[in-house]
Amino acid sequence: MNGKSCGCSGPISWKVAVILVLIAILVGAFLSSCAKKTVMRPKHSAEGHASWYGPGFHGRTTANGERYNQYAMTAAHKKLPFNTKVRVINLNNNKSVIVRINDRGPFIRGRIIDLSKKAAKEIAMLDSGTAPVRIETLEVIEVEAPKKPSRFVRGSHKRIPK
Repeated sequence: MNGKSCGCSGPISWKVAVILVLIAILVGAFLSSCAKKTVMRPKHSAEGHASWYGPGFHGRTTANGERYNQYAMTAAHKKLPFNTKVRVINLNNNKSVIVRINDRGPFIRGRIIDLSKKAAKEIAMLDSGTAPVRIETLEVIEVEAPKKPSRFVRGSHKRIPK
C-alpha cells in the first residue's frame, strides 16, 4: 500500500476506539462498585446512662444547625463529631438502635448520650426515662460483596436443586 487510505476514515475510527475504551472503563467501574458493600463496624465503645429528650425541644435548632425532630433517629453527645453514627445498646434488654449525632448534651452528670424520643422508644426506655447503655461509634467501610456460590456441581453439568 503506497500510503493511501484503505477507504475507512482514520480520525473517526480513532475517535470511536477512544469512546469504546471510555465506555469499557465506565462499565468496569460501575460493575466493580456493585461488587462492594457498605458496612458499619464498631470503632470505640463506652458505657454509662442514656436519657431521652423530645416534646419540649421538637422544632428547635440543634447544635449543628438543623431542626430537632423527636421522631428522627438522632442523639446528642458532648464530644463526638456531628453526623457520627452510634449504636446504642440498652443493657437492661439488649435492644439496640443506630443514631446520628446532631446535637450536644446531655448536661447531667453520669449520662453519656441523649436520645431522640423515637430512638428511646426503639430500645424500650421511654417509660423509665434513663437506662444503662453501651454506645459504639461506627465506622463506615466498603467491603467486597461475597460472591454467590455457583449453582453447578463441579465435574458435572447437573444443577443443584433449590
